[in-house]
Amino acid sequence: MISEGEAAKYPFLRDAVGLVETLHLKVDDLAAPSYRRILNRGEERVSEAILRGVVGLGRGDSLTELLSFPVAIMFTTVIGERFLDRRYALAEAVRVYRLLRDEGAARIALMARGEFNWDVRLVQRELDGQIYRFQLHFVDYLRNAAAFHEDKWKLVNRVMRNGYVLLTRVEAARLMQVEVEGLIRGRVSKHGRIALPKLLQERVDKVRKLFEENRASIGGEELPSEAVVDAFPPCIRHAFEGLMSGRRASHMERFALTSFLINIGMDLERIVQLFVSVTDFDEQLTRYQIEHIAGLRGSRTKYTPPTCATLRTHGVCHSPDRLCKRIKHPLAYYRIKVRDLKREQGEKPAG
Repeated sequence: MISEGEAAKYPFLRDAVGLVETLHLKVDDLAAPSYRRILNRGEERVSEAILRGVVGLGRGDSLTELLSFPVAIMFTTVIGERFLDRRYALAEAVRVYRLLRDEGAARIALMARGEFNWDVRLVQRELDGQIYRFQLHFVDYLRNAAAFHEDKWKLVNRVMRNGYVLLTRVEAARLMQVEVEGLIRGRVSKHGRIALPKLLQERVDKVRKLFEENRASIGGEELPSEAVVDAFPPCIRHAFEGLMSGRRASHMERFALTSFLINIGMDLERIVQLFVSVTDFDEQLTRYQIEHIAGLRGSRTKYTPPTCATLRTHGVCHSPDRLCKRIKHPLAYYRIKVRDLKREQGEKPAG
């Protein structure tokens, strides 16, 4: 049976969920004064995800930490914003990653097998100065590492023995982060109306207000004045919000977003900083790629975003609106939208 302290550290575990269920708590019970600390911590978890992109380790007692997790899940679910779903799930997963980096190899392997059905074995090997503590079956490895963009995660660059990929402890923790993020996102994405007591509804409204107030900065309005965020086509908005929430994007999606931002005049340094939030961000490599797309390196050709037809072919077209039916290129959408927005604001459109 899992201890209360262990359940507080990893509240997504099945045994931790079972421990909570033994308390037979009802939503109405949470409105009692005795649960105030739990509500405070639940609200704090979501607020930390919004403001910092990572949930803190917590400073309260184990029971408060454990019960605040389902409260935070409930708050996020009731708010019902897909963008917040992704951001909260990632923030909790990063918290778990930071904890797992300090865990023993045996504990990580036990959790990986029991919760995510990994085919993983403990080893002790040193190659080229690197200490490997795990070997993971390549199917489980690819399922979690395929979306990573750094060369070190490509299977061809890994040390593999009889179908098993060697991993360091930190690498195993990083792959576990992916599993945890998917698990939590599955829970918070089940949106639905819940009749909450007034006290809890006030908490939800407070978190929702915080999210709306900061959505601009985490979703894209801290942009240079020459970029009009409201004029972004749906595909670019989707890619941009995904970037800010930590969603792993395809190569085509990243290229479309980067080339679009370059062509609407965003400063290259600002674009580099935007990608800080991307999983396994490598500043030197990313800076080179952005400068290459901008025509400052390589062939010196400045690239434009792919056409709408190309984006549809690669599955990058998301939630097209009425204007999308009239245009064939993201930049054309942007120019028309900027013009229309200026007209709505009573300004004379430029050139």
